[in-house]
Amino acid sequence: MAQAERRGQLLAHALAVFARHGLGEARHAEIARRAHVSVPTVFFYFKTRAALVDAVLAEIERFLIEMAEQAHASSAPVEEVLRSHVRAFIAAVDENSDRIRVWLDWSTAIRGRYWPRYIRMQERIVAIIERTLVRGQREGSVSTRAAAEDEARLIVSAAQMLAQMQFTGHDAARLERFVETLLHAAIGR
Repeated sequence: MAQAERRGQLLAHALAVFARHGLGEARHAEIARRAHVSVPTVFFYFKTRAALVDAVLAEIERFLIEMAEQAHASSAPVEEVLRSHVRAFIAAVDENSDRIRVWLDWSTAIRGRYWPRYIRMQERIVAIIERTLVRGQREGSVSTRAAAEDEARLIVSAAQMLAQMQFTGHDAARLERFVETLLHAAIGR
């Protein structure tokens, strides 16, 4: 297997291990077991535990920022863009649950060394959403009663609840009702 391919394979297994055990408990040895490789093989690609955690967090960061950038690159009506982004996140909870579980764990690591990186990532996503909301305010489809940044933070914070709702078995109709309530609040209806 080519090195880039092997690294990608190990990173996928690392995401699963981190999703199961959390940022503080995932180890090279468990990744090796899952990937059916030797522990030194995992260390070859991720030299230290810090390097391993960094790679996992970089993947979560890439995934969530790319999702936001793709949704907000559209020139569609603002409400449609926001709905598309939220629905992409909902789909990710099902289709990429390991990434979302690691993200949830990371979002609560407020005393750890990973917190500043989490905040930087979150601020990037808030800025992406805020730009769309400002466009909506200029176009008249989003209320100007609240600051676009605050409304963007509302949407970002709702991701936690959406993930929890899905992981605890709420049905699609209940999720959709929550999404509509969120979007109506964010655009000022």
